[in-house]
Amino acid sequence: MRHTFFLSRSFRCLLVPAALSACVPDALAQLPLIYNRSVYNAASYMPGGIPAGAIAQGSVFTLFGANLGPAKAMTASSFPLGTTLGNVAINIVQGSTTVSAIPVYVSASQINAIMPSNAPLGAASLRVIYNNALSNFLPVRITNTAFGIVTALGTGLGPGILQNFVSVANQPINTPKITAQPGQTITLWGTGLGPVPYPDTQPPKVGNLPVQVQVFVGGIPATVSYSGRSPCCSGTDQIVFQVPTNAPQGCWVPVYVKTAGSVVSNFVTMAIQSSGGTCSNPIFTELSSVMVNGGTFGEAILFRQTTHEDIGVVAPIDVTADYHFEAAFNVLPTTFPFDSTVSLPPPGTCTAYTEAADLVSGAVLPGLLSSAALLSIGPPFTLRGPTGTVTLDYPDTGYRAELLGGLISNNVLPNTLYLNPGSYTMTSVGGNDVGPFSATFNIPQPLTWNNRDQLTIVDRTQPLTISWSGGDSGQEIALVGVGEDLPTNSSTVIKCIAAPGASSLTVPADVLANLPATRQNLLQSKDVIYLVDLAGTSIQKLNAKGLDQGSTGYFYVNGKTVVLQ
Repeated sequence: MRHTFFLSRSFRCLLVPAALSACVPDALAQLPLIYNRSVYNAASYMPGGIPAGAIAQGSVFTLFGANLGPAKAMTASSFPLGTTLGNVAINIVQGSTTVSAIPVYVSASQINAIMPSNAPLGAASLRVIYNNALSNFLPVRITNTAFGIVTALGTGLGPGILQNFVSVANQPINTPKITAQPGQTITLWGTGLGPVPYPDTQPPKVGNLPVQVQVFVGGIPATVSYSGRSPCCSGTDQIVFQVPTNAPQGCWVPVYVKTAGSVVSNFVTMAIQSSGGTCSNPIFTELSSVMVNGGTFGEAILFRQTTHEDIGVVAPIDVTADYHFEAAFNVLPTTFPFDSTVSLPPPGTCTAYTEAADLVSGAVLPGLLSSAALLSIGPPFTLRGPTGTVTLDYPDTGYRAELLGGLISNNVLPNTLYLNPGSYTMTSVGGNDVGPFSATFNIPQPLTWNNRDQLTIVDRTQPLTISWSGGDSGQEIALVGVGEDLPTNSSTVIKCIAAPGASSLTVPADVLANLPATRQNLLQSKDVIYLVDLAGTSIQKLNAKGLDQGSTGYFYVNGKTVVLQ
């Protein structure tokens, strides 16, 4: 019996500074330490401040810390499971009630365990005991259902662990090169459907669990034929469903599970292609091809972001900034390519990401491009436009947007905006890896977000409709929403792509469900909705030696602060 899907995850740990640890007595330094806010569903890794971030009875959870267990990791390998493993035990305490979690993987920095099916519901405390030494207590929310889908990258987002059913002996994991077809049967892996009526230490019993389970593929409900424990592993669930015949196709079609009619899982992706074989993505097609097959690509992108801030401020203001971004990458083929910035859902669909981070202030979601090899693009590019020529200095890392100019309404600062409508030419003399180029494009008049200023309160239990007019011909419109709960360091990002030619977009309530509610103290939340013109006639193909694919041009971001209820 193995728990191969839940053994490890790349995690940015907050370590005790050396100067501080030197002041701690040796005996105290060796006590087990659970890091703050570090208990997660072992599949979704949803932070605790997210509505579905609780730990379900009978599910596998993960916690991180120091001195939690043996230096050499140990995994439970046979039934019956025990309440100790490698001299590690975990107590769940609520008032006078104490139950023991069931460790299935233990190490010095990480523990994976099963929350027992008889664990008390609601707020509780968790403590690790290693070699009779007691850790700190850590709060944990326990619920009867909170499902998480296992992901291939072990981050809770991106390609899910979903098996395409071809035959009993042939069930490959879905990838962009091993796509599912409409109507095909799929087995999805996860944890958190809910408790079982027998000890979690015993081999799981096959059978549907008594909880309502719905699966959505590209926003379309799928037919579910099984939802219960996997016969292999305690705490591990399988859901068997059929890809809807009218499901959208692409390399990163969003999939999520809803249990008990209201609890929404993490969103993952699967690849769907009616002809089978390698997927073709309907948006960012050329770039997506490089992501899936490997190759080199480059971007020289300009964008303007305007945000109307009227929540938590003395007086409403508009903050506008012009940015530029230039970089080139060599992407090696991988089995599960994914980057949240470019692996977008098909038009007419939405996805959501959760992360323990402050995404508004610059933290990035896990993805492929951040680890792809940067190519040398040479000296800073030059940009010639209606108001003159500027040099586009960029950082050595080459992976962040740089400020070009800005404006705050009410004349707070001088107007240094540069990216006004008109004709522009981007020029590069080339570098060691990417050759020279010159590309000309137009910045169009911006689109109008028709109901922006009327949008103040977003009811997460109801669909949200955004409408717009004007803008560029052939534009591709996206909605991006960010909700952050600062006290719990919990963030959710939603992304929706409008159908081609549409002038409005409706975000389903399920997509909004895991945005954290705005705090009564507005300064403890960061909540904003953006309407983004992704493309149009301004985006031009960038032809340069050393690039398989490239693009240059401009897009526009229009934002509005909101209150999430």
